[in-house]
Amino acid sequence: MNENNFDPSSNAAFSQASVQSEPFTSASKGGQFDSDFGTSTNAVSQIFKGGGFGSQNKSRLILIGVVAVAVLGFAFWYFAEPMDGDASSESAEEASSADDAAADEGSEEAGAAKAGETAQEAAKGTTAAPAAQTAAPAAPMTEGATGSITLVAPANGANQPYDETQGPAEFKWEGAADQIIFARSSSMQPVVRIGNLNGASSYSFENPYPGTWYWQVKNSAGMSEVRSFKISAPPRRSFPVSQPTAGGSLAGNGGVVSWQAGEKIARYAVELAPAGSSFANAAYRFGTSGTSVALQGVPAGVYDMRVGAFSEVAGRWEWQTIEKVNVQ
Repeated sequence: MNENNFDPSSNAAFSQASVQSEPFTSASKGGQFDSDFGTSTNAVSQIFKGGGFGSQNKSRLILIGVVAVAVLGFAFWYFAEPMDGDASSESAEEASSADDAAADEGSEEAGAAKAGETAQEAAKGTTAAPAAQTAAPAAPMTEGATGSITLVAPANGANQPYDETQGPAEFKWEGAADQIIFARSSSMQPVVRIGNLNGASSYSFENPYPGTWYWQVKNSAGMSEVRSFKISAPPRRSFPVSQPTAGGSLAGNGGVVSWQAGEKIARYAVELAPAGSSFANAAYRFGTSGTSVALQGVPAGVYDMRVGAFSEVAGRWEWQTIEKVNVQ
């Protein structure tokens, strides 16, 4: 019976029993129960009618036979009932013994099953603990990766100035690696630069900008330690201006602007803008690879002047300003 379909509030289980018909009703209609057997008073008398049983001797014989049959029936009942009782007792005892044996057998089977389950649980317990303690195997190495990595150079905390004339910064380690990672934080987040190595043991970083950097190398076996290095700002180029001086005078045609030569300077420039204005839109520009320029075609007026040198170290222009120069 499906318990999920059973409605406790329903009377279905009882209504079916109430509508069942009398089991003997149909069988008793028109069948062997329709005769007047047991209801007619002439039934017995008919037995003694007829020629076969009319004589007295025959009546006596019949009476003796009836008595004998009654005695035999009583004796049979008397002796059969204890035997049936004994058989029933024996059957009950045998059934009880069988039930006890089945129960014992079931207990033994249940005990064996329980023991088996206990053994399996014990086996699981004994195998699970070492499995949990066993370290997971390392991921397969990719091509070019050989295992642990030991960083060699630069040393942790190394410091060097920014200098484009010195070539790229060099990084070295022991062991093949897949990537080198650069960041501005010791947490290595966010990543600023990633270099693919393909199993190399060195890397060249072209002119890292000034500031503190952090780096590490990795392969499929894991990550190296994190090291830091610092790039300081490049020193400014020194090229003192000889003339003009602030507030000095200079001819607009042929006036000479001069300065001293500096190291690692690619070229020089002179710019003039009306005093107080921006050099973004300089009115006049002059360039040279030497240490002086002569003005040409500059109208008279008061100008702010600046002299610049393109630093090979910094890779940019560096300027000196001379204010309020009178051009005549």
